Amino acid sequence: MPPLALYSTNTLLAYRFNQRYYGELHYVWCSPYFSAKSAPPLDVQTPPSSTPDDIFKSFRDAIDREDAHSDGIRRNIAGLRRGMSSKLAAGVIGEEQYRELEQMLAAAKFSEFRPLLYVIPYQGVADLVKNVPFADKAAPFALEYIIESLPRSRFDVLELT
Repeated sequence: MPPLALYSTNTLLAYRFNQRYYGELHYVWCSPYFSAKSAPPLDVQTPPSSTPDDIFKSFRDAIDREDAHSDGIRRNIAGLRRGMSSKLAAGVIGEEQYRELEQMLAAAKFSEFRPLLYVIPYQGVADLVKNVPFADKAAPFALEYIIESLPRSRFDVLELT
């Protein structure tokens, strides 16, 4: 049975890049479970690196404590750079926009990495959902999905405190 919703944690900066520069299309890794507590323990592994609740808390903690060595923020910066390069290669953005994004990324403050929770009704994205390849999963039985071009009109954004 398909899930009712998918959940994904992303940063404010990633959200803004996607909204302004990538045609309101968002690249997301998502899970059918918000937290490990909501997943059936015998059926699914939900490691912290693939659980939206744990990811959210990790970003929130890094922001609150201004952790300049946060792995989550470093991975987010690396992911944003991969996305920028991909969008440049695909012709979605030009060289000037790429340089502008690079400058924004270099000047980003902690607050721009604050986490946002995306709540994605599954029925509206079933045709867009892909399974994460086994080699890229956080755990062998983890339920993880990718949506490469998620239209803004198909999800809600929550900023939890």
